[in-house]
Amino acid sequence: MVSIYEALYKEEDRQELININNLNPVTYNEKYKGNLYCTITNCTAKLSFVSRNGISNHFRTWRESPHIETCLYYFEKTKSREGRRTEGRVTGYASDERIKKSLREAFVLEMMSEEQRRKRLERDRERRRKREREKIRGTKDITPEHRIASNPEEIDETTVTDSFRLFKKSADMLKETDLDHTRTVTGKLKKVEINNPENVVIQVEKNNVDVDIKFEEVFFAVNNHYKGLFRFLDRFFRENINLIFSATGEVRYSKITERYEIMVYTSVGFLVHGKTLESIAAEYTIRDNENS
Repeated sequence: MVSIYEALYKEEDRQELININNLNPVTYNEKYKGNLYCTITNCTAKLSFVSRNGISNHFRTWRESPHIETCLYYFEKTKSREGRRTEGRVTGYASDERIKKSLREAFVLEMMSEEQRRKRLERDRERRRKREREKIRGTKDITPEHRIASNPEEIDETTVTDSFRLFKKSADMLKETDLDHTRTVTGKLKKVEINNPENVVIQVEKNNVDVDIKFEEVFFAVNNHYKGLFRFLDRFFRENINLIFSATGEVRYSKITERYEIMVYTSVGFLVHGKTLESIAAEYTIRDNENS
């Protein structure tokens, strides 16, 4: 794959050619993030800035924004289960179908009684133990850390769908070891905060532990049609009680709020009591049309 060292900065009617040597993490985050594109004519692939301690800085292609086939930087992804190996860590990404399945299972699990949940978890653990026992290992290998990436700025055309486990956790079970990893997190919907069309925070709770589910600029850059839809979620929240909210995203920790945060990047990355936001919005639109 050809390395990319130049990008087009686009904002409204303005364009500027940006060389990798004239960019650093601070200027990228403050000004250019989300507005960098491929320089090849007719190619609209979106790029992000990758910095590795000032060494081998380059631009990376977003997975959701591939290059056109005639572009110099076009790359056809090769299927593999190995993932991207970096310094003892293997990184891949979860497919949309896998995320959907994880969210559905998380909702079903949350709706079970304590006894049903206990039996389900015991059964799942036994299945995993059985698979481990059936593995034939000639030598004892050092297993690298497995990580599922969520942020599209970390995922390019060479990143493959991984075969690692996508962990499901209730809001009160997040730990420091979950940081920087992708998790499916579930809790009771407690608050919907719409700061602006490109900044929404959903607060969930489990056993008096709060977690913030965040939808920020990167999410809306890829899922532009979601701008304005979260008002339907707020309406759904105000009209119902004991709603379960599940989200799949990257785990972070805020020193300001002293809470864990889940950064959601994909439109399939969350469910509201087993429903998608689009289906909730459609239900309200139909209802409003019928009453008008």
